[in-house]
Amino acid sequence: MKLSSRKQPALTRRQQLLRVRSQAAAIRSAFPYVERLQIELFFSDAHARAPSPQVHTLYPAAPAFFRFACPCADCDGFFDLTPAIKELLAAPRQPEGTLSGLLRCDGKRFHRSSDVVCSVGLEFRITTSLADAA
Repeated sequence: MKLSSRKQPALTRRQQLLRVRSQAAAIRSAFPYVERLQIELFFSDAHARAPSPQVHTLYPAAPAFFRFACPCADCDGFFDLTPAIKELLAAPRQPEGTLSGLLRCDGKRFHRSSDVVCSVGLEFRITTSLADAA
């Protein structure tokens, strides 16, 4: 008797996320004036212990890819910060800028015998350092 793997959809979606990330242009190509992006992720979960916070510091050689997988191993969701990054970088250029916001995980988690909507929330803070406009 062959047992089916309930985690396969999550792995497939995460594998797709990694493939798209590997094909993304470098930050220096997408946003040539960006010297550094710092992305702080603070998670909450009303139904379980919250995952640990994360900090990502990205430099011009890093891929311009701003989707982060849900930190729960049994979830197939992710948080897309691309609109927030674009909003922050579309603002009038100043040497530094900050943007904060809230998102909910868009995925499903395997829970016992069924899939349930993920209950993880994200509070993020993005800080940019830009090259001089001159």
